[in-house]
Formats: sequence, C-alpha cells, structure tokens
Amino acid sequence: MLGSNKLPSLAMTNIHEVLERVCSLVEAESQGGITLVRDYDPSLPDVLIDREQMIQAVLNIVRNAMQAISGQNELRLGRISLRSRAMRQFTIGHTRHRLVARIEIIDNGPGIPAELQDTLFYPMVSGRPDGTGLGLAITQNIISQHQGLIECDSHPGHTTFSIFLPLEQGATSS
Repeated sequence: MLGSNKLPSLAMTNIHEVLERVCSLVEAESQGGITLVRDYDPSLPDVLIDREQMIQAVLNIVRNAMQAISGQNELRLGRISLRSRAMRQFTIGHTRHRLVARIEIIDNGPGIPAELQDTLFYPMVSGRPDGTGLGLAITQNIISQHQGLIECDSHPGHTTFSIFLPLEQGATSS
C-alpha cells in the first residue's frame, strides 16, 4: 500500500541531481508560476540512494507545498526553497552517524493545521478534501528504507520538511 515492495536499487548519487530533477518537474507543472530557490552545499559527497525513489519522495513534498500555496493565494506569490547541508554527529534511531545530508524543503504556504501535525505521516491523513493521504506516508517509507529520517516543522507562512540521509557506511550504535 505504501509504494513498491521492491528493494531500493542503491547507487552512489549526487543528491543535487535529485533536487534538480524535482525542480525541473515542478517548473514544468507550474509553468514557471512558482519561485523555486536553490541553496545547495556543493561540498556534499555522493549518497547511497535509489535515485528514482528519492525523486519521488522529494517530489511528493514539493507538490504538497505547491498545492498548499495555490490553495492560499496566487501561485506566483509562492516560494519553495530546496536547501542541502552536511551535519556532523547526528543520530537517526539508535545509530549515530558521523556525517549526514540534511535536505530541507521550505515553503511560504499557510502551514499545516496543528491537529494534523502529529499524524502527518500516517496513511490516509490529508488536509485537503480531495487528498488521498498517501504521499507523505510513501515519502516516509522511502526515507526509512534509506536508513534516513524525515521531520516537519510548520506554522502559518513557513513549513519546513527536513530529510536526513546518512553519508557514510558503518555508523556506530549509540
């Protein structure tokens, strides 16, 4: 129900290729009607991911942001930022990683209602009347398959989804 049962096809990939692919898809869908801001850390090393699955995960978040913005005002007033950074000594679950990639998708939409924030990644939870509530559950599943973590912080005018992906193999349990 939450995406493919197929194991990820992992390969060393530049995460910025994933983000750029999402940007090109969104620019085509919005016909240039939304401002996309890129803020990348060029020093990030390649990450071991399934490129297609990661594109799907990031695209789900960015499309949700577009829909939230367009429901609030003119799409052209919307702004979505994609940011990448390296973080040192970060714990995901019970594993401490020396280095992780932090990917942030930030929008200036209306924010996620407080009553949905605790259940946001559950299947069938949607803030839109026509939403299926599967996009973020699938996204979380993809990130988990990559031993990563996804978090959300939202208030009116500012929503940030943060994806954390390990950049090294053989991390230590804490």
